[in-house]
Amino acid sequence: MTDEADQAGDGVDDDGRSSEYIFAWLAILDELTYYDLFGLSRDATSDDIQIAFHVFCDTFHPDRHMGRDSDQREAVGTIFKRGSEAYSALCDQRLRDQYDEQLAIRPSPRPPPRITFSPLSRPPSMRAPAGAALEDSVRSPSARPFARRAEELLLKGDLRQAKLQLVMAHHMDPDNEALETALRDLEMKLASPK
Repeated sequence: MTDEADQAGDGVDDDGRSSEYIFAWLAILDELTYYDLFGLSRDATSDDIQIAFHVFCDTFHPDRHMGRDSDQREAVGTIFKRGSEAYSALCDQRLRDQYDEQLAIRPSPRPPPRITFSPLSRPPSMRAPAGAALEDSVRSPSARPFARRAEELLLKGDLRQAKLQLVMAHHMDPDNEALETALRDLEMKLASPK
C-alpha cells in the first residue's frame, strides 16, 4: 500500500484493517459474549484468556489506530473498552462465575449480559450485601489488596494508614463509588475533633 493511497482516505491502516472491518465489529459488539469477543469456549483457562486478550489488543488497542479519523478512533475505543471489560470479568473467578450464571439464565434473543462494575448499578442479585467486605465492591484485582488492608487497619483503629490504603485502592480503581464513600467517611472521621 502506498502513502498516496493512505492519504486518499481509503480507510485502511498500517495493518491492512479497513474502516469497514472496525465498524463491522462495532455493529455486532452488543451481540457478543465475552467469550465470543475473544473467540474462546466457556471452559477456557486463564492462560487461554490471557493469550486471546493479547491477540485482541494487537488488533484493537487505540494506540495502534492513532492515524484514523475521529469516528474510527472512537469505534476502536469502544471495542477496546468492551475487550478490557471482558478480560477483567473473565480473569476474576468470582466475576466469571457471576457472568456464567447470567449467561445460563438469559433468554436467547436477548443480548448477552455484561458485568457492571459499579456496586450501585449492579442488579440487586449481584450487589455485595450490606456490611460486606469493601474488597468485594472493588472491580480491579490490583486494588483489592489495598481495600482489604484498609479494612484491617480500620478495625485496628489506625485511620491514617487506612486512608493511605484507600487512596491507593481508589487510584487503581477510579470512579468506584464504594471506595469514594469509604474514603469520604474516613476523611470525615479524621477531620472531626477527638
